[in-house]
Amino acid sequence: MSWAFAPFDSSVRSTPRTASSQSSGMANANNDHPSTTLRQSSERWLEWLGEELANRGDTPRLRLLALWDVLEEWFATDEFPASAVTAATAGLRRDPRDPVMAAHRLATRQLLEDLAKEAGAHDPARLATQLQVLVEGTIVGALVDREPRLARHARELTEIALDAGPP
Repeated sequence: MSWAFAPFDSSVRSTPRTASSQSSGMANANNDHPSTTLRQSSERWLEWLGEELANRGDTPRLRLLALWDVLEEWFATDEFPASAVTAATAGLRRDPRDPVMAAHRLATRQLLEDLAKEAGAHDPARLATQLQVLVEGTIVGALVDREPRLARHARELTEIALDAGPP
């Protein structure tokens, strides 16, 4: 059994992780160094997100739109506010120039760009950057407002961007 990382300090919570939290971006607190914890959490979160998206939707477009369903489900879990990825994205106790967070953002943008390419976006890199802004803003909004359904608004904006074509 692994244990959840408390992102607001460098200690370990004694709350066991559920099976769903083991793949949703929660850090393994066996090593409580913040950079190591964030790196591990980021790797697991990206792997989990990629797997979830690969298993959703019959078309590339639907898989891209499923991003928001997956995030909404994650936002509704007890693990979401305790995730090191959540804390780092929200800027809680992290230097925004942190190389681990920069690597996480780059990997997230690449995942989004790959999805945008598969979905036939006119400019996948541009759409990926726009989606990343939405992902990060939605994470912060869901955390602060405690409102998982914010992801639905981001899904609507993604549909508009996909339908708009070239700028």
